[in-house]
Amino acid sequence: MRLLVLLVLSGFGLAHAQQSGLAGPDGWIVSRPGGEGMDAEVLSGAVSFIEQDAHDDFRSLVVARNGRLVAEHYFNGHGPDALQDMRSAGKSVTSALVGIAIAEGVVAGLDAPVVPLFPSYAPVAHDGPSKQAVTIRHLLTMTSGLDADADDPSSAGYEDRMWESDDWVRLVIDLPMVNAPGSEWTYSSASAFLAGAAVEEAAGQSLAAFAEKWLFGPLGIEHYRWAATPTGRTVGQGNLSMRARDMAKLGQLYLDGGRWRGQQIIPDAWVRSSVEALYEVPWENYDGYGYSWYTHTISVEGRAFRYFFASGNGGNKIYVFPDEQMVVITQSAAYNTNYGQRRSLDVLRRVLAAVVD
Repeated sequence: MRLLVLLVLSGFGLAHAQQSGLAGPDGWIVSRPGGEGMDAEVLSGAVSFIEQDAHDDFRSLVVARNGRLVAEHYFNGHGPDALQDMRSAGKSVTSALVGIAIAEGVVAGLDAPVVPLFPSYAPVAHDGPSKQAVTIRHLLTMTSGLDADADDPSSAGYEDRMWESDDWVRLVIDLPMVNAPGSEWTYSSASAFLAGAAVEEAAGQSLAAFAEKWLFGPLGIEHYRWAATPTGRTVGQGNLSMRARDMAKLGQLYLDGGRWRGQQIIPDAWVRSSVEALYEVPWENYDGYGYSWYTHTISVEGRAFRYFFASGNGGNKIYVFPDEQMVVITQSAAYNTNYGQRRSLDVLRRVLAAVVD
C-alpha cells in the first residue's frame, strides 16, 4: 500500500503556528499530537494498520483536536486536494442546510408540512391526512412514514428507483404511506432527498448553490462535487464529494456549536438538537438518530467515548467527540463491501487509544 503523509508544517514553522495562532492550510491551525494530549506513537499505529490492510481503497485519515489539525494522512495515491464521494454522510450536510434555511426564514420551521411546499406537484398520489401530516422534522429524522426503506429493495421508495427516475420529487412525493409520521424510524434516502428539495423550492435555487452561499463559502470550502438529478435537483441524500480537510471543517463546525473561526454559521440550538438521540437505530455500532446525525458510545481499553457522526457507504465518516474536543475523518472507496464500515471503526479505535488526557 502506498502512503502519502502530508506534513502540514514542521520545525520552527509549526512552533510559530502554535504560539501565534497562525492559520495553516485551508484555514486550519496546526499542532503536534503531543501538544494536544495525544500519543504520537500510538497514533502512528493507526496509520500502520491502514498501510498493512490487504485492500487498496482506504483514502484518508484526518484528526483534529482542540480545534487544531494534529494528523493528516493519505493513502493509495489519494492526496489533500482529492475529492472523495462520502455517500450518505452528505445527509448530515443537507440537515445543516435545512437548519440554516429555517434560521434565515427561508423554510417556516421543522413542523412545516412538506406537501404544500411543492405546489407544482399537486395533486399528489396516495394523498390523505397522514401524508399531509408529514413535516420537515419527519424527513430529517427518517420517520416520515413514506414507503421509502433504503434497506429494502421491494420498497417503492428504494433509492435505486430514484436513480432510474426522471423526476425524483414526483417519485418520492407520490409514495404511499406505510406508517403514521413520527411513529417509526426507517432508513430512508428518499426522505433526506425530499428535505433538500424542500430547501430548493423555498430558496428558488439548487441546494448546492444555497450551500455555497450559506455553508461552504463561510467555511472556505471551494472544491467539491455534488451529484444532480436529471431535472437539476441536488442529490441531497448523498453523493457529495469533498476533501478530507473540508469534511473535518464540518465536524469542527458541529463540535463548536455551529461556529467556525468566530463566525456563527449554524444556530447553536440547531446543532444541539441535531445530535440528540431522538430515535433508536437497530444497527450494530449505532445507538440513536437525530436530525440526520447518528450517536454512539464506544469502549476502547476500558474507556467510554461518546460521539456523534455522519456516516456514508464504504466507511466515509465524520466522527465528533465533544468530551475529547476531537474530530476524526475517514475516507474510503470500499463501497458496498462487508469490510469498509468495519475497517473505519477499527481505525477509529486505534485513534482513540492515542488519547492520553
